[in-house]
Amino acid sequence: MYKIVVGGKIHQSGIDLLEKVKSFEVIVLPDASQETLEKNISDADAVLLRLQSFSKPMIENSPKLKILSRNGVGYDRIDIPELTNKKIPLTIVGDVNSGSVAEHTIMFILDLLKNTKRHDAMVREDKWKDRDLLISNDFSGKKILVVGCGKIGQKVAKIAHAFGACINIYDPFAANQENFPENYNFFDDLDTAIKNSEIISLHAPGIGKPIIGVSEIKLMQDNTILINTSRGSHIDMSALLDALNSKKIRGAGLDVYPEEPPSISAHKIFSHKNVLFSPHIAGLNNECAERMAINSSQNIIDYFDGRLDPEFVVNKEIL
Repeated sequence: MYKIVVGGKIHQSGIDLLEKVKSFEVIVLPDASQETLEKNISDADAVLLRLQSFSKPMIENSPKLKILSRNGVGYDRIDIPELTNKKIPLTIVGDVNSGSVAEHTIMFILDLLKNTKRHDAMVREDKWKDRDLLISNDFSGKKILVVGCGKIGQKVAKIAHAFGACINIYDPFAANQENFPENYNFFDDLDTAIKNSEIISLHAPGIGKPIIGVSEIKLMQDNTILINTSRGSHIDMSALLDALNSKKIRGAGLDVYPEEPPSISAHKIFSHKNVLFSPHIAGLNNECAERMAINSSQNIIDYFDGRLDPEFVVNKEIL
């Protein structure tokens, strides 16, 4: 029997898939906390990881571990070199959530452009005359900067383009630019790209420091909208709060945070009326959750069946 530890509740379709394997003892942890995971990996043959980190000490404390399957695509908090050293494959789910994250990004943009919350309040609070304040704007014609043009960034650009927005792209690693629509504007310099944009949406991998800080905010046009559905480390939150208070930035949509869950009482940004928040769920709607659960579970099954697909292995050098 192989002990399969699922690091917290995932979509039932994935659990059902694992439990059909007669040689698997499937343990679904009661929550997805780091502490609970660390207490339950000592005899695990496989771990299906949610958003928790997986460090070198954890790997050392999992002597039976044969595969680490990530229920997602990110792996910033996983010690890949140590996994590779131990010949343990790290698998991800592939492109199952890019469309969901792109839709969530566009939702943030439209909500902030159309001032949905304030218009809703006009009806609920019997302030019908306030409709003449003209506080909403069109998406069409706006210049949106997509920072990071991978699968998610490309889908955001495609949807925004369908709305009639002007597409600016900054991605120093973007290849085959000729394959993109000819009216996309590629920038070699982030500062120049920021200056020429009214909406900025972040879709880049983690770089260890903020992409948007005090200096970048100074370059922005007044009333810029800033969206982050990528990495919590991408934005200097104190700089963002200052920009919101000074009205340099019109609004922000945040799905990710430097610490998760964030300490609401520790930062005044969480009481700012011009910010939309979501709890890191851009890629976690019902359909996407099912696709991730099935793929991450199937990777474990395929490993023990000796037919693991290299496409989903991060540290391919061990294969």
